[in-house]
Amino acid sequence: MRVEDAQPQLLTCLQEADQEPSRLDPQPTWRAFGRFMRHPVEVEEDALLYEYGIFSFRGPRRFTLSFCRQFDVDEDGAPALIQLRCEIEYEPTPALEALGTHNQWWSGAAGEPSLAAMLDEIERRSEWKVIGAHRPVCSSVYQERPC
Repeated sequence: MRVEDAQPQLLTCLQEADQEPSRLDPQPTWRAFGRFMRHPVEVEEDALLYEYGIFSFRGPRRFTLSFCRQFDVDEDGAPALIQLRCEIEYEPTPALEALGTHNQWWSGAAGEPSLAAMLDEIERRSEWKVIGAHRPVCSSVYQERPC
């Protein structure tokens, strides 16, 4: 798949899981994102970032759960970074604040554990129960060039 096809492919994976970008449910979204990650992309480097914590990047202070696929591409001889994200936001509660901040990175580079192992490891993490007990206030799917 080409980078230009990545966002439509992610939206297809979400649709197949009955997930709408503005109303994402965390675990079905994570599983759909995992299926999306299994579609190879023609890039210099393909990476996954799983993260959560209390942030106020684009508005009020919120607990944010984020799944990000990052592409390092070559555009006319210059390196470029493209990120495709699913973000689910919650009002901060004591239980969510107690989770703290976490980020986990995977790259398709040699020496990394397999993608399947990383997806499984994240799927088994303990925060899913805490997060699943809360109702999101908003969610989004978007692509950006952070730098």
